[in-house]
Amino acid sequence: MALLMLACRPREVPAPPPPPPAAPVAAPASVMGAIVGMNVLWGDALVRGDSAALASAYTEDAVLMNRAGDVSGKAAIVATLLSGRRVAGDTIYGTATDTDQLDVAGDRAYEAGTLTYTLVSSNGTPRKFTVRYANFWQLDAGSWKLRRSLRPLP
Repeated sequence: MALLMLACRPREVPAPPPPPPAAPVAAPASVMGAIVGMNVLWGDALVRGDSAALASAYTEDAVLMNRAGDVSGKAAIVATLLSGRRVAGDTIYGTATDTDQLDVAGDRAYEAGTLTYTLVSSNGTPRKFTVRYANFWQLDAGSWKLRRSLRPLP
């Protein structure tokens, strides 16, 4: 009986160690501001045909998904985007993004929304073309850059 009492007595269980401190995560509002800023830079660079500014929006190993297939690497993405600036006789005159979803997890973010292109035909007639887009962002040396992007051209 003494052995049974000894075996069944309550034992002290050590407390689990505290969790490691969480890595600082940027507030979603600050991430949203940075990503909106990069979207504006991207659209402005596309309209102006500025290859250096377009390239600055992408990571080195970025992938652009489009109708013709995936395009890998900054140089190839920039070439693809700039070659698509003239669409069926129209010229891209402006862009506007409207982010409706942003999920942030540490140094990565997923963004989705609508992208509206303003196109001007050779006779000067403007028209708008709206598509859905999805972007995967990577925090790279303190700034958010596109790592994988689905931004269909009109």
